[in-house]
Amino acid sequence: MSAHPLLWARFLYRHDLRHEDVRLMDNPRFADWEPMYRVAREPLARLTGRTPEELDRFYRELAPIHRQLEAEAGRLQGASALMQAPLLYLIVRATHPALALETGVSSGFSSRLILEALEANGSGELHSIGVAQVAAGRSSDGLGDAVAARPIGYLVSERLRARWHLHFGRSDDVMPGLLTSLAQPLDLFLHDSRHQYDTMTWEYTTALPHLRPNGLLLSHDIHTCRAWPDFIAARSLAGDEELDHDLGGVRVPIAPARG
Repeated sequence: MSAHPLLWARFLYRHDLRHEDVRLMDNPRFADWEPMYRVAREPLARLTGRTPEELDRFYRELAPIHRQLEAEAGRLQGASALMQAPLLYLIVRATHPALALETGVSSGFSSRLILEALEANGSGELHSIGVAQVAAGRSSDGLGDAVAARPIGYLVSERLRARWHLHFGRSDDVMPGLLTSLAQPLDLFLHDSRHQYDTMTWEYTTALPHLRPNGLLLSHDIHTCRAWPDFIAARSLAGDEELDHDLGGVRVPIAPARG
């Protein structure tokens, strides 16, 4: 936080005190990805099995993507973006998943970074589940209305959409049928829908049997409630990592039974 004290002060005043959503470029986590990466570098290395130096190489690839996103959406409201999405890029580049599934889409910030990594890998597909409306918060400058009028996943550019399968609806309505229909196990699952205990636990429980051995279970907002630590303990999953504040990840050690 100390690297950008004025930016953080303005952000905290509007976001935490006035409970407003703010432009992406006014969010310190979006404006500068370097502090987030420095915090996550060692946990990412443990989670992915890559060396920090290999991750550094992948991180350098993010610079032009960051500039593109600043130009395309920097002046737009944040629209509930998962600000750790650059870390998802690094995870995908490091592990080369063939099949990934995320819940919660909104602006498509996380989808965009995952798809950019799949494109750089030259392989892989992403399935995303989300309700058919962008989550735009209150904003004193009127930008919230402009964002709310945009289609879900508006940050995903056309060149990336061949790898993207977008499913509209709630995760508990869509996930069971979708997982059954997939021709292969998941390599990566990311929870980023409703951050409530029952929803989070249900999504982890439903996804786990469909993850391949050594696949990745990821979750946003792991400090919102006890769902993540309780699930990890109940399943005796070892080696879970916290990546920059509230993004958690763990490897699936064995192939769980489907069902």
